[in-house]
Amino acid sequence: MKLIWTILITTLILSSQSFASKLQPVNFSYKVSIKETIKKEKLYKVNLPSSILQNCAKGQPDIRVFYPDGSEIPYIMVREQYLKQVAKTYPTEIIKYQTAKNSAILIFKIIGQFNRVSSIELSVPDKNFRKKVELERSNNNKTWTPIASAFIYDFSSQVNLRKTKLEFPASNHRFYRIKLIDTKDLPVVDKTISLKYDGIDFTVSGVTGKKLRIAKITAHTGGKNSFVEVYDEKTFQPSSMIEIKNNSSYITINSGLPFDIVEFDIGDVFFARNFTAYYSDTDKKNSYHAIASGKLYRFPAGWKMKEKVTTKISSPSRAFYRFFFQNRNNPPLNIKQIKLKWLRRSLYFIAPKDSSGITLSFGRPDTAKPAYDIKNFINQGNWEKRFAESLTIPEPSLTVDYNPELSEDSKNKTEKKLLIGIILLIAIGMGFWLYVLVKKASVKQSIS
Repeated sequence: MKLIWTILITTLILSSQSFASKLQPVNFSYKVSIKETIKKEKLYKVNLPSSILQNCAKGQPDIRVFYPDGSEIPYIMVREQYLKQVAKTYPTEIIKYQTAKNSAILIFKIIGQFNRVSSIELSVPDKNFRKKVELERSNNNKTWTPIASAFIYDFSSQVNLRKTKLEFPASNHRFYRIKLIDTKDLPVVDKTISLKYDGIDFTVSGVTGKKLRIAKITAHTGGKNSFVEVYDEKTFQPSSMIEIKNNSSYITINSGLPFDIVEFDIGDVFFARNFTAYYSDTDKKNSYHAIASGKLYRFPAGWKMKEKVTTKISSPSRAFYRFFFQNRNNPPLNIKQIKLKWLRRSLYFIAPKDSSGITLSFGRPDTAKPAYDIKNFINQGNWEKRFAESLTIPEPSLTVDYNPELSEDSKNKTEKKLLIGIILLIAIGMGFWLYVLVKKASVKQSIS
């Protein structure tokens, strides 16, 4: 009996060990051997070319970076897109405040280093006011030059109307003087007045005669924030245009790449066609699914409008893409080439130890995306602020001794077989145990 239980426990331990094994380079179809010296705790960057992306699963979850001893190097993959913040703000210091009967003068300076500013924002906690503002600038706090004149106001007790920002031509002066003037067209405190602003009639009370409380002043640079995007691309020769019913036609490309932009090289002089993009992983009949629709056109030479042969539609990595065109009574378009563009994918990793080289392995379907701690330190939101040493990678090669782990389905089948085997062992053991008990009982009865 002890022997049976020993076999059972040993089987369970060995089976759990077999399923707990870690991924190794041999488990992936492709590899890239990087021979450069890797330094401990240094940040590195690897740009992923199309030759890698084409052989990865959708979303590239099946990429691993290994040391020569087979241990994994944690990484994060980012798309090379970030928000370039052109507009900046600078704090100021109020150095003088002087009041008069119907006005007040305030002088402030910009603190520290700054670029040219083109607006200031007054932080005013008060409500229901309207003041004329005259703004001057100076480099020495002595000689002043007027640069702007405008109104600031708040009518929020009645309508959502408030303005406390002053705009002016870009200036690199450090000192600014503001003169706040009560407007003559408003009555004294606690009186009610009907105002008309931009065609809006409303009534407010106590809008003048009060001294504004200015909590702080912030200076702003000009310009607008914008996204900076780095694209990689690859050009494909499409299949021959195939005409189908309903005056439609389509072309197919075998890609395996993601894309965010599609650009068509069309030989026709002028056209205007609607199209729909589809994807498939097998290219089999009825296997295509719609991605998005759009319109392409080209006006004849000399017309004001030119052409639109590029469209922004996105897709993760798919094996095949097909583009259907609605021709109506026109001949099919002469599409020479199709160019796919995608936001560059890059791997960032911090080396845990020194090494004479590393291996980037990829190409293993049904592999789960890894979850590493490095995402807390470098990620899609801050990668452009980090300096990383770029590694040059050679062309990928097939893994010679490729030996993938069992797929999840095979594992499930094996686990079921193992469970059946364990149940059979238990049944045999219990049967043998009962047999021994019965036999012992029979012997006792015969003796008695």
